[in-house]
Amino acid sequence: MSCFGCCEEDDIHKTADYGGQYTVKSSAGNLGNYHASETAPKGAQAFKIQPIEVPEISGDELKEVTDNFGTSSFIGEGSYGRVYHGVLKSGQDASIKKLDASKQPDDEFLAQVSMVSRLKHENFVQLLGYCVDGGSRVLIYEFASNGSLHDILHGKPRCVNCPVMKS
Repeated sequence: MSCFGCCEEDDIHKTADYGGQYTVKSSAGNLGNYHASETAPKGAQAFKIQPIEVPEISGDELKEVTDNFGTSSFIGEGSYGRVYHGVLKSGQDASIKKLDASKQPDDEFLAQVSMVSRLKHENFVQLLGYCVDGGSRVLIYEFASNGSLHDILHGKPRCVNCPVMKS
């Protein structure tokens, strides 16, 4: 089962019966132009990486827009990491989720980012970008000006420093 309930595991994972290529390499700022460069050992699990439809955003830009992930931009904490508010260089308000450390391989993470980058629905906040910088992984989503689902359901704001957006 995938961690995304709308997708089956087979959508992401494929077994390399023939020793096919599997390792993903990327460079900052590309738009999903990943290149396989190593060969999987026979019988190893490989990942079918579809193009990632959002840009990779540099760790330096994210540190700049979140005041180095400081308390002034902190807006909440979830089960997978801390969330910060920032305005990207494009001028777009963003929720920047710095994920907790994980032993998940980069290729698995990038396969999931690829899938989420292609999800388009009026009830989902849009993924704007991502960052893989050393051991740090960050997901950048459009800023939800109405607060989190928790806030909406329970009527209690979880953050006093959250920016207020006018419609």
